[in-house]
Amino acid sequence: MFKKLSVVLLSILCYQQAQADVAVGVGLSTLGVGVQGTFGVNKYINLRLTASAASVDEDFEESGTNYKGTVDFSSYGLITDIHPFGGSFYLSAGYLAHDNKMKLKATCPNSCDIDGQSYKSAPDGQMNAGIDFGSGAPYAGIGWGNAMQGGRLYVKLDVGVLFQDKPQVNLSATGKFQNTTTSDIVDANTTTFQQEVANEEKSLQQEIDDAEYSELYPVIGLSIGYRF
Repeated sequence: MFKKLSVVLLSILCYQQAQADVAVGVGLSTLGVGVQGTFGVNKYINLRLTASAASVDEDFEESGTNYKGTVDFSSYGLITDIHPFGGSFYLSAGYLAHDNKMKLKATCPNSCDIDGQSYKSAPDGQMNAGIDFGSGAPYAGIGWGNAMQGGRLYVKLDVGVLFQDKPQVNLSATGKFQNTTTSDIVDANTTTFQQEVANEEKSLQQEIDDAEYSELYPVIGLSIGYRF
């Protein structure tokens, strides 16, 4: 991610040497903490290079299952801001390459359902889930603010949507589990248990595929910057 930020900053500095209409900003959004460089094309069009990143770790309990979750966001791309009236209001469209992922580790001290079977974790038993959102997505939105007008300092608000791929689920298990119905201890590597995990993964993926708007990610961001 630091390499991507460096590329954005270097591009901004190189452009600034050749032309005065350039601004640099920092911001906070639902994609994380970011930097951006804005280049003025004319009164109505600005081009924006942007890069953002975030990482969040969270432990929580739900219905007797203990979870350790990690969310990693990393994105960079080019966005065109069109100011139809030459003022602060603008329409945005662009593309962001990203590496947005979620990971969950779960233990079931009481019981959890795996392909219709009830299991509880042995001391070393753990379920692992990963959710992948693809490698890039188009972006569309609206905003208020103009880095190329007014004073040197500027403030901008962005509201939009990232059109990601449908989330893809990967489910796995390690250690041992006890079937709460039969009291049998089952190793996660056995063929039967692996098949149950695969069936559960397929069921979860189907739920995501059937869910409306699961590929849409809302983007809300506030940024401040300086025009050279």
